[in-house]
Amino acid sequence: MTVWHLDPEAIRRYAQGAASPDLAASAEAHLMKCAACRGVISSHVDARRADMIWHKVVDRVDAPRRSTLERMLDRLGVGEATARLVAATPTLRGPWLLAVAAVLALAAWAAQVDERFLLVFLVVAPLGPLAGVAVAFAGGLDPTREIGLAAPYSGLRLLLIRTAAVLAVTVPIVAAAGLALPGSNWLAAGWLLPTAGLTCAALALTARMTPVIAVGVVATTWVLVTGPIAVAGHLDLAFGSGAQVCWLAGAIVGATWLAVTRNTVMIRLGRNA
Repeated sequence: MTVWHLDPEAIRRYAQGAASPDLAASAEAHLMKCAACRGVISSHVDARRADMIWHKVVDRVDAPRRSTLERMLDRLGVGEATARLVAATPTLRGPWLLAVAAVLALAAWAAQVDERFLLVFLVVAPLGPLAGVAVAFAGGLDPTREIGLAAPYSGLRLLLIRTAAVLAVTVPIVAAAGLALPGSNWLAAGWLLPTAGLTCAALALTARMTPVIAVGVVATTWVLVTGPIAVAGHLDLAFGSGAQVCWLAGAIVGATWLAVTRNTVMIRLGRNA
């Protein structure tokens, strides 16, 4: 029986990374079975470079470096596992936060150009934190979804942890954009209680649907109700003192309902895992 081995040219091209896909696949399959060819190709490999790559792999897998957010949370007394789950939240990453900030900055700029856009800003402002909650639980956007599901936390605890993290980051961004609005009056914070009410309503609805769908329902209802109000220019109907009391009451009711239905929420989140 004739024993086939890689010829010197194939070995050289493979070691230099210049082999075609077909040759590379064939060489890899052969090297797994042929000790002689592995011995020959080892002389073409830069040992120092191979050791450096291997140490980086081991460092990344066995002892991954903690992000700045993880280290900051650790200093605040947050547990290591919780800090890692929070840091992995998709909506705490730069691109998402920059997108939210850009949309709000555009709305604030439009309000400075024409005060009629002030209501547009107030309608858009609560959607940033609300969308952040939805994206935090969108399965296709979370690379650590399986790790989070395997963590020794209930679905409800993970829901509350990530929601709090999203709000802690996005609310200051909205507040900064609100400071750019024309004039210095209470309207700069007129979005705050609506944001709390909408977030609590979305969390309460997780007893009946997934977090992403719950946020979608709440956001759609918000736009359908406040959009015509903004167009008509009736500020007090959505953001006046009476409306603010209603938003506060809505937040309290939503939080209370979530507490009452927490067992149902945990079961549903477990089924949707």
